[in-house]
Amino acid sequence: MIRRPRRATVALVALPFLVGCFSVTQTAVPRSLPERQELDLRGVVVVRPDDGSEEVLEFEEVHDVTWTPSSLSFVADVRQDGRTETVTRLVPITELRRVMVRQVDAGKTSLIVGGVIVATVALITFIVTGDRAAYLAN
Repeated sequence: MIRRPRRATVALVALPFLVGCFSVTQTAVPRSLPERQELDLRGVVVVRPDDGSEEVLEFEEVHDVTWTPSSLSFVADVRQDGRTETVTRLVPITELRRVMVRQVDAGKTSLIVGGVIVATVALITFIVTGDRAAYLAN
């Protein structure tokens, strides 16, 4: 009798692979409001108006994001100096240099899917033939 794996077990095994498919990248601020609202925002790079230096705020968790035509308002947990703080901020678009967004990484996804396919073929070959030499040849 073959036991079917539970959904929770399958999810626990698949989760590290799915998480590996995503990466956080910096990109330019989209020009239109609808494009901005579609972003999976994970942080911002803000230029300080007083000295022109850049401040990078990478979010651990996002609680609220509101875009207007002229500003970005957010409430997010930010890790700085070894501790996590909840930051509430209103940033004018003119001070927003770049945004950090989560995107699917095609390279990692291809590598993971390829590895799963090769491992599956090797496992099936081993089970069907019972021959270690055939298993090691793949």
